[in-house]
Amino acid sequence: MRSGRSARGEPHPALQAGPRPRMRVHGPAHIGEPPHGRTAWHRERVGSCATACSYLPLLGGSLLMDTDPNAASCATNFLDALTAPLVARGELEKVAWKIGAEIAGPVADEVDAQARFPVETVDALRQSGLLAALVPAELGGKGATLLEVAGAVRAVAMHCTSSALILGMHSIEVFNLVRHGTTPGLRKLLEEVATGRMLLANANSEVGLGGDVTRSRCALEPGTGGGHLEKEALAVSYGEYADGIVTIARRSPDAADTDQIMMVCRAENLTLECTSEWNTMGLRGTCSSGFRLSATIADEDIFPVPFATISNDGAAQARQILLCAAWVGLAEAAAAKAHAFVRAAARRSIGALPPSALRLSELAIDVQAARCQLLGVALQYAELDRAGYGEDAGLMVALRSLKVSTSELAVSTATSALQICGMAGFRRTTPFALDRIIRDAHGGLVMVSNERLLGDNAGLLAVRKTL
Repeated sequence: MRSGRSARGEPHPALQAGPRPRMRVHGPAHIGEPPHGRTAWHRERVGSCATACSYLPLLGGSLLMDTDPNAASCATNFLDALTAPLVARGELEKVAWKIGAEIAGPVADEVDAQARFPVETVDALRQSGLLAALVPAELGGKGATLLEVAGAVRAVAMHCTSSALILGMHSIEVFNLVRHGTTPGLRKLLEEVATGRMLLANANSEVGLGGDVTRSRCALEPGTGGGHLEKEALAVSYGEYADGIVTIARRSPDAADTDQIMMVCRAENLTLECTSEWNTMGLRGTCSSGFRLSATIADEDIFPVPFATISNDGAAQARQILLCAAWVGLAEAAAAKAHAFVRAAARRSIGALPPSALRLSELAIDVQAARCQLLGVALQYAELDRAGYGEDAGLMVALRSLKVSTSELAVSTATSALQICGMAGFRRTTPFALDRIIRDAHGGLVMVSNERLLGDNAGLLAVRKTL
C-alpha cells in the first residue's frame, strides 16, 4: 500500500508558532488580518469573503443545565466554535480552522480537479494532533470530546469538504477504538494513533449488499493466532493511503450474516486490489474506490464485542454527528460566498440595498437552523450517553433526521447562494465560484441514502407514541 504522505520533518509552516501571514483567503473567513484593520482591508479587497450570520443568540446556558462541569465545559467550547464570528474559539477548532484556511483551502480546487488525496492537509492533521484528538490523554492523545471534534470537522469543511470527511471518518474509527477496543493490540493501536502515525479508514460496505452494513457476506477464516479475510469492499475512502483499515465480517464461515465482528487490517498485513475507480461528481478528494481486501488478522486486532454492540453503542451516533458537521460546514461555505457577494455589491452602491440582500437574509435563517440542530442533537447524545441511554429510540430518530436535513440543506444553500451570486458564482474563475461546493453538496444526499434513513425513521415512528 502507498502511504500517501510526504516525508516527515519540520512541522508544516502553517502549524509553527509565530505571527500569521498577511494573506487573503477566498472562503468563509479571513485568517490573519493586516494591521490597518478590517475596514481598510475590505476596501482594498472587494472580493474577499466573510462568514455570514455566525452568531447563535438563541443558544445559551439553558442547554447546559443539569450537566456535570466537564460536560458543560466541552459543550461551551463547541458552542464557541459555532458562534465565533470569523475564527473558531475552541482549541481544536482554532487549529482546524488554521489548517483549513492555510493548507486545505488553497489546494481544494486542485484536489477536486485531479481527484487526488489531500496529502498536505492530512500531514498537517497528523502534525497538529487532530488525528489523535479523541485518544485519551493517558494514551498520548488530547482526550477531546465528540462535540469538540465535530467542531473541528465543521471548521475544515468550510474550506475543503473532502479533507473534513477524511478527518471525520478517521475520527469515527478512533471513537470506536476508545470505546470498545480493549484488547492489548487495539490499545497499542491507539497509542500509535496518538503519535500521528496511524490514519484509519473503513471498509464496512460490501459488494452485493447495497450499503447495508448490518449483514456480511464475507467471513473470517480461522487460523493460528487469528484468521484470514477476503472481502469485496464496495468503497474504501482513502484506502490506499491509510495505515489501517477497519472492517466487518461474519464471525466464521458458518455464522449467520448478522453475526458480525469488527477488526483492524494493518497495512503490513493487507493487500488491496482496486476494483472500481473514483471518478465522481463531487467529494473527489476522498478517493473512495472499491477494493478487494486480502488481510491476515491477529486475534488481538479483533474487537472483543459483536459489531452490533459497537454500532448501537456509539458508532452509529458518532458517525452521524461527525459527518453532519461536514455538511453544516459546507452549507456555511456556500452562504459565506453569497454573503461576500452581497457585501461587495453593497459597497458599490452606498445607500441602496442590493436586491439579493433579502434572499441572503432568508438563507441565513436556514444556516442558523442547521447550526442549532447540529449542536442540539450533539448535546442530546452527550447527555443521554452519560446517563446510559445512548441507544434511545428518540435519539436515533433525531440523528437520522439530522443527516437528512443537513445534507439537504447543504444542497439548497449552495443552490440559493448561486442564485444570489449569479454569473459570478457560475463562473469558475471568480472568488465567488460555487462549482465545487455545489457538486460536493450533492454527495451528502447519496452518502448513506436519505431514503433509507427516512424509511428507518418511518418504521420507528409508526410504533412510537411521541416524536
